[in-house]
Amino acid sequence: MAFPDTRWTLVLRAASGGAAAPRALDELCRLYWQPVWVYFRARGATAEDAEELTQELFAELAGRPLDVGAERGRFRSWLKACAVHHHLRWLESGRALKRGGAAKLLAMDTAILETVAAAAPDPAAAFDRAWAQAVMERALARLRGEYERGERSGGFALLERFFGAGEAPNYREAAAGAGMSLPQLKAFVHRGRVRFRELVAEEVRDSVGSAADGAAEVDALFAALA
Repeated sequence: MAFPDTRWTLVLRAASGGAAAPRALDELCRLYWQPVWVYFRARGATAEDAEELTQELFAELAGRPLDVGAERGRFRSWLKACAVHHHLRWLESGRALKRGGAAKLLAMDTAILETVAAAAPDPAAAFDRAWAQAVMERALARLRGEYERGERSGGFALLERFFGAGEAPNYREAAAGAGMSLPQLKAFVHRGRVRFRELVAEEVRDSVGSAADGAAEVDALFAALA
């Protein structure tokens, strides 16, 4: 998957009004609409209003000059602050959203996100959890692609059994079923987990201001899912 130079340049391209703006806005929305929608939903907006607010926020970010850069730190924190301010302005205005009034930048499948919005202790935590889930899903999809293309030995289906929620399979039984020794299976799973964390780090690398921030951001994402 090809990324822009940084997430910050992606925002600036979307707001530039230039030839690259529509494509940049499309990628920005595709990558980051889920935590924004979850935040609005966790703040009490209806599912329909949350979608309208999300579409509206991204259209607004793309429609005005933005003074942003990597020196602002973590992109996640910046976008969360944008969502907070947008929601406050909506509340203060006392206006009802005109259904369908916001530009339809992308289709939103929000059913799976309802649980995230409802279960988090507060809207900010809901945003972070949805953000973390989106990052992990992208990293897992890239890992699956590597295994399917044969870049890494072994089957992804076996590895994926140890990545899901809930209790992990019994190692000894899984090893027997895969025709591996117990040490071989443990080494296989360990390599997969190391590579997965590397891919997560790549996903967040360009959304932070420094390498130290990147390591801290990866830790924060895993913590958000704990």
